[in-house]
Amino acid sequence: MNILVVGKNSYIAQEFVATVGKATDWRFQYLSVRDNGWQTFDYGGFDAIVYFAAIVHHPEITDEALYRRVNVDIPCQMASMAREQGGSQFVYISTCAVWGLGPRYGQANVIDMQTPLKPETLYGKSKLAAEQRLAEMNGGGFHVACVRLPNVYGKDCPGTFYHRIEALSKLPVLPVDRVRRPFSLISVENVAKALKLIIENRMDGVLCPQDPAVCSIVERVRLLAQQQGHLQYQTKVLWPLMWLIDKIAPNKYLNNLYGGYYISKTAYPTIIEES
Repeated sequence: MNILVVGKNSYIAQEFVATVGKATDWRFQYLSVRDNGWQTFDYGGFDAIVYFAAIVHHPEITDEALYRRVNVDIPCQMASMAREQGGSQFVYISTCAVWGLGPRYGQANVIDMQTPLKPETLYGKSKLAAEQRLAEMNGGGFHVACVRLPNVYGKDCPGTFYHRIEALSKLPVLPVDRVRRPFSLISVENVAKALKLIIENRMDGVLCPQDPAVCSIVERVRLLAQQQGHLQYQTKVLWPLMWLIDKIAPNKYLNNLYGGYYISKTAYPTIIEES
């Protein structure tokens, strides 16, 4: 297969090429959107175009036009050109931020077909706008897949979410609740496997891959501590203190640690199976 990778400096793109390249004889070509070369590029000879390029969520970036250009206008124009030139598939890397739903302390928020699309950030809003425009191009032999990823983790992952989990795994004591609330994540290796299956099977529409085994963040912290040889005591004795802190000063750290946030496998199949 001939695959065009748009945004080769992406952490996920690099893992995708490395993982799939070892397992297949697929040929990869790269395209940047940092200049205007994409406007005159010939997209017709590719089995799939995978759009990794993005302006992700950063509080310091408030330029809505920049989000729209990179996350919406360029991929939509590129997909339109690919469709006209006889391309087969356009895979757009999106995000669960299009729902605008996150974990909440002591609750398990589930994403299903009834969950409203209410993005709260410029990143989420731009990704949803692109999805809506791309959906109009799906059909007539041209497959458009919008891949909504939950938080991605892995070795050398640039995101802060999993770094916090790693930091928590080094604590000698961690207060825990009696309830383990599931939290959807996906390893970068599983993202690569999911994308391979999406391309091989010409999948389209909205797709939401996640790790097959969905567990709580507290459980992930415990397992990571075990793997790294850290001795951690998880206790319910200190739980009332966490409850009090949440009442006095609610914050996203407690929400992530003690809240649940997961994608319903009934509504959105995992794509990859547990090995």
